[in-house]
Amino acid sequence: MTFDPVRYEQEVIRPLRRHTRLPAGDLLRRYAIEPGLDDTRLKEHLRRIRAYWNQKAGSPDNRAKVCRLLLLADEELQRNHGAAMYQPAWWQQQAQQWQQSSRAKVTALAADLARAHQPLGQVTRAQLAALAASFPELSQAQIDDAVRQAKLRVVDTVELPKTSGLDRTAYGRLKTGCAEVDAPTVVQLLHPTLNRPFTLLREFGVPGGPALRLDRPVLDACLRAVDSAADSSTVRARKAALHVLRTGLEGGADLRVIALYQVVEQLAAARSQGLAELLLIHQATALGLAQPEAELLVASLGSAGGQAASGADRIRELLADGELRAAQQALAALPGRDPEHTAVAALVATQQATVERLVREAGAALAAHREQDAERQLREALRIASDDEDLAARLRRLPPPPPRDLSVVPVDTDVRLDWKAPDSAMAELRYRVVRTEGRVAAAPADGVQVAAPTSTSAVDRQPPVARPIAYAVFASADGTVWSRPASGTLSIVPPLTEVTLRVRRDQIVGAWKRHPATVAVRVRRVEGSPPHGAGDGDPVDAELDSFVDRGIGEGREYFYSVVAVYHDVRRREVTAPMVVVSASPRAPATPVETLRVSPLAAADDGNRVRVSWTTSAGTEVRVRYAAQRPPWEVGAVVPVTHLDRYGRPLVGARHVEGPDTVLEADVAAGQQVYVPFAIGGTGAVVGRPVVVGVAEPVRQLVARRTGPEVRLSWVWPDEVGMAEVTWTTPEHGTRRHRVTRAQLVDGEGCLLPVGPGGGSAEVSAIAVGSLGEASSVPVSVTVEGTALSLSYELCRLPGIRRLSRQRQLRATVNADCRNVDLVVVAAAGLIMPLRPEQGTVVNRYDGLTFTRDVPLTFDIEIPSGLGRPYWLRCFVNGPGNLTVTDPPIDNLKVS
Repeated sequence: MTFDPVRYEQEVIRPLRRHTRLPAGDLLRRYAIEPGLDDTRLKEHLRRIRAYWNQKAGSPDNRAKVCRLLLLADEELQRNHGAAMYQPAWWQQQAQQWQQSSRAKVTALAADLARAHQPLGQVTRAQLAALAASFPELSQAQIDDAVRQAKLRVVDTVELPKTSGLDRTAYGRLKTGCAEVDAPTVVQLLHPTLNRPFTLLREFGVPGGPALRLDRPVLDACLRAVDSAADSSTVRARKAALHVLRTGLEGGADLRVIALYQVVEQLAAARSQGLAELLLIHQATALGLAQPEAELLVASLGSAGGQAASGADRIRELLADGELRAAQQALAALPGRDPEHTAVAALVATQQATVERLVREAGAALAAHREQDAERQLREALRIASDDEDLAARLRRLPPPPPRDLSVVPVDTDVRLDWKAPDSAMAELRYRVVRTEGRVAAAPADGVQVAAPTSTSAVDRQPPVARPIAYAVFASADGTVWSRPASGTLSIVPPLTEVTLRVRRDQIVGAWKRHPATVAVRVRRVEGSPPHGAGDGDPVDAELDSFVDRGIGEGREYFYSVVAVYHDVRRREVTAPMVVVSASPRAPATPVETLRVSPLAAADDGNRVRVSWTTSAGTEVRVRYAAQRPPWEVGAVVPVTHLDRYGRPLVGARHVEGPDTVLEADVAAGQQVYVPFAIGGTGAVVGRPVVVGVAEPVRQLVARRTGPEVRLSWVWPDEVGMAEVTWTTPEHGTRRHRVTRAQLVDGEGCLLPVGPGGGSAEVSAIAVGSLGEASSVPVSVTVEGTALSLSYELCRLPGIRRLSRQRQLRATVNADCRNVDLVVVAAAGLIMPLRPEQGTVVNRYDGLTFTRDVPLTFDIEIPSGLGRPYWLRCFVNGPGNLTVTDPPIDNLKVS
């Protein structure tokens, strides 16, 4: 069955727009699941519904909030149920459970309605609407059924208005953050595991939990927890809400008062719609209040609710929510004698004028081929009038900007195209790649369609040869409205590939692979040096696929230029770039059986080996190495051009020592197989391989002591992913363990426990290959025993305004100390610097003298280009036995 976004928005999204939390309810209705979906169609349906949520979550209207809540709930369901969500049986089970649950909810709701309204025997339509808003998990038909079961009649009345409270902007951000983490109040935000009722009216308290508080230390602990938690949508939402609270506390707000207002606001909104007191009490207890407090709070709503919101206030709220059309309708119903009619009419007129201006500017931008500006202006207009269907339709009909940075590159006989997505917020863009000859396509249907990808790359595997061809890439969000093209041109003239020479004493045979459109191949021979152009040298008779040259002499080097020839549309010759190969006729070689490989001490620039073999006059020997054995047996003869398929060449200066040829060369870390190849007239003869392992040592090993721990850090060698750490202390003796690069963060090494006696560490790099392990020479460092401890704090200067970048460093040492080197570092971002080089040096103090417990103070200036948040941290470069104790995080981090 086809997913209908319009119907889904009307039946699911719109009823949830006024809610700050996603209610539990009918999952099949939430996911628009209908009977009859098999595994394949169910998987596709879930992909489409999630794509819809992702697209609308970034929209400028109030659908975004609902879709973000749906995405968060979907993440939780996927974590808990995983692959089961792609099985129709799971959804059948959910439907059965909801049917049973909803039947019980309707019965319970009917009983509550009877108790609350039976004395009058009626319920107002406003109360019924409030009932639907308070029970969004129930459909309107189910609520009507509950009213019938309660034997109540429905009557009309005047809707009671909502109330206002705290600062709109800050409180709105707090409500959004609480909703995204499913916290109905600040209490659940700060105590997410709390599952017992609490009190709020006079003081915050949890019966049976006297240690639970609602104050600044609890807030600070929550902020530290989210700062260290793994990143996710929920963590970001919780962090945003907590930062709103911290800013509020600095301005004199009270957490208990904020939490109490959240409860009052929700209950007052429900009561203003006529919801019965019994149901209000149930709603208060559902928000977490203890039963006695809930009853007292509901009884007090008449005074706590404040003044009823006027029609003008309602218009302002609609404008703030981006519902200009609804605000215009509300303005039409506002009496002209209302004292605020003129003011709110001016607000509506201003917003309408802004929308009209943005629409005009969007039209002008589109006419000037500035589609990204047109899209931005229409989205801004929709943010003001999200309930304007004409605006939404205009945005849907808007063509996206063309793709950016198109790259058209020939690859052998193919053409690869890469581009960047258009500068647009449109989701799920698709593309169409069109090829034409001699011109650029004007529309997606103009020319030969090469590909229709959803990614930003394509390959044309059948481009015409020796023709001027043009490629055009179009983008579309719906497959009907297409962008202007991004274009690129080139001409494909592929050279010959895999050109090989077979060498004998008296002849050289050449062969290659060619494009089917090749009409001829031209070969020329030059002796002694490469040709400078395709016309150099003597011509050699050649067929389309090979040639045989017999006019050669042994021991000489011959260079061949090989050129493919094509015909253009007028049958004129077009030549490809020439390919040059060389060969030297010589006698067959014998395999090298005496290769010897010895590791040398590791140098600063890598690992070195010494390689030698018995010299054979007139025979060229090439040595290659790799992490695996060669695919050929000893004595096998392979084409010289095939040697590049195995490993790397051993490069180094050669010299003769007695009967041997010797070279020294740098090699990669790990176990390596060294293979000698003797070059002869019939090809390269494979010699006997030798296996030797050597690993490059770690570099810049540093030990930094912090209290009872030592942090070892080093620079990893390339191609090494494991190290063995040997740690020796007087208290615990010697301990060894291995660490991998993946286990460490940003190459920071590892933490080791250290006592007063200090210790010594050795780190050996370990290279692991298919043939085994290879260890490097160990690198060592010594940590002296604990003798000195430095503590510090970073203070604002007295009388300096809060946003000033001037600070004062106050440092104290627990014993007399001389020649202390301090450095103060500032680092932008959320991650605290662990080493001085991870930030910007603000101040450096060398050769300081401390007296025990007597602080030294220094004025410092934070660099002006450093944006918040950022960290300030002090490090000690000497002496080695001086440890540093950091102040609390709040003293180091500047938000």
